[in-house]
Amino acid sequence: MQDVLRTDRLVLRHFNLDDAPRVQALAGNWKVASMLARVPYPYKDGLAEQWIATHDARRAAKQGYAYAIERNGELVGSIGLDSSDEDSNAFELGYWIGEAWWSLGIATEAARRLVVETFARLPVERLTAGHFVENHASGRVLTKLGFRYIAENEIWSEARRAKLRGLRMELPRTRAATHNLLASETTE
Repeated sequence: MQDVLRTDRLVLRHFNLDDAPRVQALAGNWKVASMLARVPYPYKDGLAEQWIATHDARRAAKQGYAYAIERNGELVGSIGLDSSDEDSNAFELGYWIGEAWWSLGIATEAARRLVVETFARLPVERLTAGHFVENHASGRVLTKLGFRYIAENEIWSEARRAKLRGLRMELPRTRAATHNLLASETTE
């Protein structure tokens, strides 16, 4: 996977420790954290640094790839992949966008670029993703990219400290190709 990915409006790059205060501020917003499985609320000091410190080792082991999403030079969110515990041919896509940048197409644009990069560079047959039932915006992002619903499940929410109804989605490599994702961008 490349260190930096670009779209018309965005730069996806590796996080660094200088990003920690911004990650804490954006992901620590209740409206963001409450829609994520693994982000606690409140988002305490030091947690962003701990999370960022895991990235190099996970990337080296090909277990995960985390990217900061920048728009106009400003960190506005995060997107990444985690290896699947259940399926060695799959990675799970996850993302969040700071509240001030919702409804601008940023998640869709960043996810499209990462999907293209993933299928171009990694020997995976499918991507998976999930969202809480009430997070319709996340479902729309994934549907635009060709993901389809495959199951309903329960997802633990760190922020809400509860199990919530979730929806699982999947994008096989073959569907990405027929959805014109793999022909839509280059992987310079």
